[in-house]
Amino acid sequence: MKNIDKLKKILVDTLNIKNIDEITDEMGPDDIKDWDSLAHVELVTALEEKFEINLDVIDISRMYTIGDIKKILKKYEVEI
Repeated sequence: MKNIDKLKKILVDTLNIKNIDEITDEMGPDDIKDWDSLAHVELVTALEEKFEINLDVIDISRMYTIGDIKKILKKYEVEI
């Protein structure tokens, strides 16, 4: 499975997204109804497990949008 597909699955599962094709990099918690603080923790946990990384607290707090998540993953050498 490609990394982008892994990321999409994580987003669908943790943020309860019905149609992943409608999600854009600019979307964040204000745009995705189920992206609350608990979902954010679940998202971080899933990202760390699936990509075998340990995210820094600062990076976790800077995940404001889907695009930010992709940039942060690249920082940890996860190609999306």
